[in-house]
Amino acid sequence: MQQIGIFAPSSVVGLVELNFGIESLREHGFAVKVLPQVKRQSFTFAGTDEQRAGAMFDLAKDSRIDILWAARGGYGAQRMLPLLAELTKRHGKPEKKLLIGYSDITVLHEFARQEWGWDTLHAPMPSASNFSRLDKAQWENLLSLVRHEAMEYPASDSRVRWMANKPASPIRAELVGGNLSLWQSLVGTPFSPTPGKGRILFFEDVDERLYRLDRMIVQISQAGLLDRAKAIVLGDFTNCDDEVNTCLAPCNGDALKKAISKPDKAKRQPLRKTFSSEQGIREIFVPLCERLRIPLARGLPVGHGPSYYPLPLGAQYELSSAGQLKLLHWNWSHPV
Repeated sequence: MQQIGIFAPSSVVGLVELNFGIESLREHGFAVKVLPQVKRQSFTFAGTDEQRAGAMFDLAKDSRIDILWAARGGYGAQRMLPLLAELTKRHGKPEKKLLIGYSDITVLHEFARQEWGWDTLHAPMPSASNFSRLDKAQWENLLSLVRHEAMEYPASDSRVRWMANKPASPIRAELVGGNLSLWQSLVGTPFSPTPGKGRILFFEDVDERLYRLDRMIVQISQAGLLDRAKAIVLGDFTNCDDEVNTCLAPCNGDALKKAISKPDKAKRQPLRKTFSSEQGIREIFVPLCERLRIPLARGLPVGHGPSYYPLPLGAQYELSSAGQLKLLHWNWSHPV
């Protein structure tokens, strides 16, 4: 029986939702250990940085635990990275395990893969209210991957759409990535994200304005992390809309003076054209990828919704010119 350790590396956890998620895991044959740390609160976090990092490291070093599954994301995991690095320096690298989560857990995926050589899985977390109500196919794919069952990429029937530089032949490469804002937050730190060179990069995000998404990917690009990437594949960008700005409507004479002196009461009009999320994603990513000559695809059913398919990270994939993503090799599915 696989042993799952639940910890909370980021925001405060809703315990009702978590307990329901844990019951779902137990009903499907997993043994679940929940650390007391998940009930803590320090400011907006599930305990202090030291408590959260210590909880994760304790599970990582526990020989009885096979899988570390984050209770939820939110914000706070990045604050733990120097502490995890220090704990690793003092006590050595933990044996290889599987780390599961997404969103804020992106930074821990990067750390665990780069520093510990772990396998990581971008997937829903048990304190999410929809965890036990996932689409049947998504839930079964998640269970299969966690249980070491070798399989093609779960969403291989859902093909991506090429937006730029469609390749003439299949792309075979390691796939890394995760939440775009978290990936960008690591740039310039000692925990810089995996360079795109020779890899497929995957990005998704939630609740970010279009101009912020553009700022993120521009910084990542200017840092050289997109150079010579094999491809960029986009998942869901949920609630990532344009902002609506207004300006004073044309007027003159006394009306102009009145409008300038009391702009909140004056007639206003849209400052510029407002873009849909789909239009914005195209405006942000297509010119960039055309300039860098990187193939760009959209539509991977992974992210903050409406799609929640699991996605092994650091695994080898084949991405066909028809837009089909096939999982070739993932260490967790092929244990030695």
